[in-house]
Amino acid sequence: MTSDALALQIQPLPGALGAEVTGLDLTQPQDATTIDALRAAFRDHLMLVVRDQADLSPEGQMNFCEFFGPLGTRSRQADDRHEGSDAPAEVMFVSNRKENGRFIGSLPEGEMQFHMDQCYVERPARATCLYAIAIPDAGGDTVFGNLCAAYAALPDDLRTIVDSSRARQVFSYDSTSADQVSDAAAKREFIQPMAVAQPESGRPALYVNRLMTIEIMGLEPTLSRQALDRLIAHEERPQFLYVHQWRRGDLIIWDNLCTMHARTEFDRTQDRHLRRFTIAGGQLTAA
Repeated sequence: MTSDALALQIQPLPGALGAEVTGLDLTQPQDATTIDALRAAFRDHLMLVVRDQADLSPEGQMNFCEFFGPLGTRSRQADDRHEGSDAPAEVMFVSNRKENGRFIGSLPEGEMQFHMDQCYVERPARATCLYAIAIPDAGGDTVFGNLCAAYAALPDDLRTIVDSSRARQVFSYDSTSADQVSDAAAKREFIQPMAVAQPESGRPALYVNRLMTIEIMGLEPTLSRQALDRLIAHEERPQFLYVHQWRRGDLIIWDNLCTMHARTEFDRTQDRHLRRFTIAGGQLTAA
C-alpha cells in the first residue's frame, strides 16, 4: 500500500511475519489515512519496522505508539535504575551503558530466550515498541516468532491441550534464560490461557514461550514438561521466525500477544542502547 502524498510504502519482510515501512517522517504530524494504513499493516503483519528515524525524540516515539493505543506502564518502576531524571515515566531502556559502574537500563547483556513481554501479569502489554539509538557492529539481533502461524500448524494432540488448558507464566526480573533465579521477592507470575485471540481479528495465537512458561495447569508434572517441550520446539521452528538485524534509527513495534521475541549474543564491549515503550493491554481472551 502506498500513500502518494507521503511516499509511504509498506512491504512484507522476507520471513514469517513483519512489514518494512519507509517514506514516513515521524517528526511530522501524520494524517488519518497514514495512521489507518499503519494500523491495518500492524494487524495483518504483527510487526512493523519503520526505517530511517534518525534522532527520534521520546515524544516522537510516544506519539507513534499512541497510533495503536494508550501508552502502557512499566510492570516494574525504575526506582533502581538511572534512566534519566527527565525521562518519561513509561520509558525503559534496554541498554548495556553504565554510569558510576551501574547499568542504566534493563536486560543489558547477552542472549535472551524467547518470551512475550509481561505475560506474567494479568494484563500484558498489547504491543511493544523499541527504537535503536546505538547498536553493535554485529549480533544483538531480535528474533521474532509468529505465534498465529505456530498455532495454525499445531498437531491435533497438542492443539487439544492448548485449547483446553491454562499455563503458569513466571519471570524473575533481569533473567534472560529459563534457568531463572528463585528469589520470591523478585519474581512475578500469572496463569494465562495457552491460546489467545488477537483483539482486532480474533486470530488464535499460541501463548507459550521458553523463558517464562513453566507449567500447564492440571497436568501431571512429567506430562506438562513433555507437552511444553514439544510446544516450544514447534514454535521455534525456522518457518515461524524472522531475524531482525538492527540499523541505527530503526523503530519496531510488535504485537505482544501474537508474537514472541528473543535476542542473540553480541560483543559486550560495544554499545547497545534501545528505548522502549509499550501499548497498554487488557485481560487476555482465550481463543
